[in-house]
Amino acid sequence: MPSVLHQLSAGRQITSMRIALECSKTATSIRQGPAVEAGTGPAWLAHLCPAHTEDLPGWPGAATVGADSRLHCGVVLDYRPTEQVLQSHADLWLTPLTGVVPQALKHFWYDVLDQSNRVVLTRLEKDGGGEDGPLQSLSMMLGMAVQNVSEGNLFQALVPLAYCETVSQKLLPRTGLAPH
Repeated sequence: MPSVLHQLSAGRQITSMRIALECSKTATSIRQGPAVEAGTGPAWLAHLCPAHTEDLPGWPGAATVGADSRLHCGVVLDYRPTEQVLQSHADLWLTPLTGVVPQALKHFWYDVLDQSNRVVLTRLEKDGGGEDGPLQSLSMMLGMAVQNVSEGNLFQALVPLAYCETVSQKLLPRTGLAPH
């Protein structure tokens, strides 16, 4: 019998695995985003512990009880096209952290990520974030994303951006992030 997770994924490949919340508890429920296209599975699956299921009623999608995965609370499995995941990163943390708006750069992702990294580097130099600080980690991973995009690989850029999303939680006020 297929798992709940397999059924919800509708056999699609995961585009990105993200950590939208820092929580060490094991997820017991799944919130799912709307379908990208009619007849497909949900756009994303957010794994939540009981406390976060209750604390985040504003997250879109109904809670699905009985998740049979062993993922931690806050893990989001994303099935959306790469461009939509990039826009989600911009909405959730990249624009709030850097002020860089993808629409202003016509969603040319190299420019968006490169300009964002320049903002982080400037802030790092100004704040003296230190080698071990979150700004240093963010800059290093944004640099990797910029390199991936410069090589024409938007999909591969999602890996360092997922890490950046986790690091950005230390830099942004707690907002109860939800995948968009």
